[in-house]
Amino acid sequence: MPIIPSRICALTRYGTRSLMLAIALGGAMPLSPALRAATALHAQAPFEGEVRQLVTFRFLPGRSGDAMQLYTEQAVPLYQAGSAMRSFRGLREVESPIPLDLVVVSSFAGMAGMDDSNAELRGLAAESGTSIGAIYGAIGALSSSHDDQFVAMLPRLGSGDPTAASLVALVWYQTLAGEQEQFERSLKDVVEWEAENGVRASTGRFLISDGWTHLRFLGFESLADYQSYWDSVSGAGPHGYLEGLTAQRREVILALVPELTVR
Repeated sequence: MPIIPSRICALTRYGTRSLMLAIALGGAMPLSPALRAATALHAQAPFEGEVRQLVTFRFLPGRSGDAMQLYTEQAVPLYQAGSAMRSFRGLREVESPIPLDLVVVSSFAGMAGMDDSNAELRGLAAESGTSIGAIYGAIGALSSSHDDQFVAMLPRLGSGDPTAASLVALVWYQTLAGEQEQFERSLKDVVEWEAENGVRASTGRFLISDGWTHLRFLGFESLADYQSYWDSVSGAGPHGYLEGLTAQRREVILALVPELTVR
């Protein structure tokens, strides 16, 4: 029996025209077959030297739609026009123990690539008669809080592109003091198990965070698949050893926002 069944959760993606309405109503709408196929063409599989920036937003009450509109109408066109930013993903909250509305993930060829992208975006924004600072400032004004984290991706510790799935789980790990290298060695065995069982996963090591050491992206097709994964992986020997090296773990479940998908 496969560990990850191919079920599609109707609560995980929005249609292009319906995102703002769905957010406003607090409901969910299924992704059309055409849009699902188009989204599947995008890939965010890790590459050597990749650094990702994660920004987690909590918006002011009733302002999520306005913030999403700013992103889609003003920021995303600049990301599409530029080339230094390798990819961009917006992920909305599905289930989370921490307050959040949106997580945006930007990918760069190292921190130097981030510098290049910032310079490029400033030029593109100026050409369009605005500034990247003004755009980000307007989005920030609609937020009650946000935090930035930076992750160096480790391509060898994963397989496939988790963001191509209907649900994306982000799992933060804080290893025991002095156990980071052993954690990564042990994680190799877990990754082999995941690959054998068709689990899409990727791993990064934090460069800047609030005490966390590693971040994992895991792709699933439903909440049931997510539970099935943890029920199954918890019984695998390699994962038990990994847990013994972990001081604490935090996880959230997100879904891709197609409008906030670039490359």
